[in-house]
Amino acid sequence: MLTERLLPHGDAEEHQLYPALEPVLGGPEATATMSRAHAEIERLAGRVAAHLALADAHGALEPEQLEDLRACLHGLHTVLRLHFTREEENYFSLAP
Repeated sequence: MLTERLLPHGDAEEHQLYPALEPVLGGPEATATMSRAHAEIERLAGRVAAHLALADAHGALEPEQLEDLRACLHGLHTVLRLHFTREEENYFSLAP
């Protein structure tokens, strides 16, 4: 889900949606926080993927991976919630 849906969605927003929204929202500063969220989502998704690759290679998660994996998942959840809230605020501000 991360690599097939979430990351491509963020990439599409960065290259298609945000450039179209910038003039309406007053410039690139209006989408800067959402772009930064995409960078953090990508970073955390990469760490989750690395943990999963290690688990595949070893046949299971190593006990020392669990704390960081939980932190990555918690961080990803938090950043996504903030990001989606920010998107809704920006998009609804365009409605009459």
